[in-house]
Amino acid sequence: MRAERGQTDSSQKASGSENQQESPTEPEDQQESPTESEDQQEKPSESTDQQKGTTDPAELYGHVLAQYGDMVQNHFYSDLQGSDAYESSFGEEIGMEIRTHEQEIYYAFYDIDGNGTMELIIAGGENGVSNPAFAPWNYDLYGFDGTNVVSVFPDMEFGYRTNFSLYGNGIIEVFYSGSAAETGIDFYRIGNDGFTPELVDSFSAVGHLEEEEPVFSYFQKKDEITEEAYSAAIQSYEVPLNPGLDWIQIQ
Repeated sequence: MRAERGQTDSSQKASGSENQQESPTEPEDQQESPTESEDQQEKPSESTDQQKGTTDPAELYGHVLAQYGDMVQNHFYSDLQGSDAYESSFGEEIGMEIRTHEQEIYYAFYDIDGNGTMELIIAGGENGVSNPAFAPWNYDLYGFDGTNVVSVFPDMEFGYRTNFSLYGNGIIEVFYSGSAAETGIDFYRIGNDGFTPELVDSFSAVGHLEEEEPVFSYFQKKDEITEEAYSAAIQSYEVPLNPGLDWIQIQ
């Protein structure tokens, strides 16, 4: 459409030039064409604003969902296990932990930081469609940096020992376990750029044996606190999402 607009402007300018030769008293007509050029310059900003605020998440994250869809339809490429083609069969957006065994895969969209752009959550579980209390195991979280789809936590591999949950007020809880005697919980919010996680608070519990009995010490950041303070502080961040996530199975 921009090319058609350009052709129209050119024809108007040519016509204006002919009019100028025939009647020198009409140069003001020529000054109207720059007004249309100004309108033309405004078009990109309107388009950019529209892309930022109204991008369809299914279209935005379509290539990521397509990779998971191919994995599901090919039974996690189980027939290629042991071959050189196995690892390369998985899409580049698919994490390592979710590949370990065939399971039902789900996705949900949610505007975690309230900036108008949905994030994409990928999860795995069983019998989610028939279970109203379905709470799958989260495997990845994707955002949009204004140009490309990016992983919100590119340096983390979510799965068995490290995972995340979403809560109200834009909180993302990342919990991890180094062993039965050491666990940690970090709370994040997405930064103003819409995709970079920013640490809000962190907690850890470290255990040791005293006369064969486990004894735990609790910390908020680097400060040791009581078990009661530890539990109360964590619960203050765990405000349920409202509304909750609407899970859709990838088939």
